[in-house]
Amino acid sequence: MIYRILMLLVCCAGTVFGQDLKDVSRWKVSFSKSGAKPGEQVEVVFSAEINKNWKLYSSDFKGDIGPLPTEFAFNSNNAYQLVGDIRAVEPLKAVDPTWDKAYTYFTDKAEFRQTIRVAKAGGKVSGTIKGLLCSNEDGLCVPFKESFEVH
Repeated sequence: MIYRILMLLVCCAGTVFGQDLKDVSRWKVSFSKSGAKPGEQVEVVFSAEINKNWKLYSSDFKGDIGPLPTEFAFNSNNAYQLVGDIRAVEPLKAVDPTWDKAYTYFTDKAEFRQTIRVAKAGGKVSGTIKGLLCSNEDGLCVPFKESFEVH
């Protein structure tokens, strides 16, 4: 009996760790306009394509209900300054039945925007995106962390 339980755990672990996240979501990062001059504001646009039957949790809810919100960490440098917070663009909304709290998520496509003030022409914006992708079919959830850089 113990052998069967161990084999089940090994198989499940292989399924979780065997997931190739590049097959589940694909990220593109760009500026809303090119050639911004020092002093101008521009948006960094984060776009994700999400495979069918998967969802990506948004960034605009508290992570105290189970699903982990998507987080964006920006490497600081003297080329730009963040203006305000990251914004999720038109996420879907649901209520977690266990905690009776609302959360937001995306299916198929996701978009987030961060306004920055350009301090130095030709600078780069870089950092990491960290979040959680979950399957709508089997409930499997896979955390991810991905680096980004845009010039």
